[in-house]
Amino acid sequence: MNISILLVYGEGGHHDQAMRLMKQMQALDPKIDFIHVTDTVTMKADGIDRIYTVPPIRHKNESFNLLSFMNAYLKAVILTVKLVRQYKPRAVIGLGPGICIPVFMTCKILNVKKRIFFEDWCRFTSKSFSGKACLPFSTRFFVQNESLKELYRDAEFAGRL
Repeated sequence: MNISILLVYGEGGHHDQAMRLMKQMQALDPKIDFIHVTDTVTMKADGIDRIYTVPPIRHKNESFNLLSFMNAYLKAVILTVKLVRQYKPRAVIGLGPGICIPVFMTCKILNVKKRIFFEDWCRFTSKSFSGKACLPFSTRFFVQNESLKELYRDAEFAGRL
């Protein structure tokens, strides 16, 4: 029987970290089946079978737009409900971007037992918006730079992915 895990990430460094983590975990247990949730369509080229996309929660270089935020948030919630019902994941792992927020909140409500968040590796002196929002919904919270342990008191140091 395979173990399903939702893997939530964005583009660039988030994607790279997700791929490294996925390969490390599959080397330990080949029965792990990852269901990918991302906010960019560029990941389709990686040859990943189960990849689902939703609009980004926010665009970094644009001003905040409540309508597009609500649209993306609701789409992410609806998708997460469908994926949890279909795959019954044992865990959700988030790697940084805003798309993790509605997924983690929904997974907590739907009683996904393990909700593991990795704060972005490029953070040294400040918390990310996603990290602050996902912390209350996470069962484990990892930082990739030891300096962040001062900001996130209950976080675990993971080293870099």
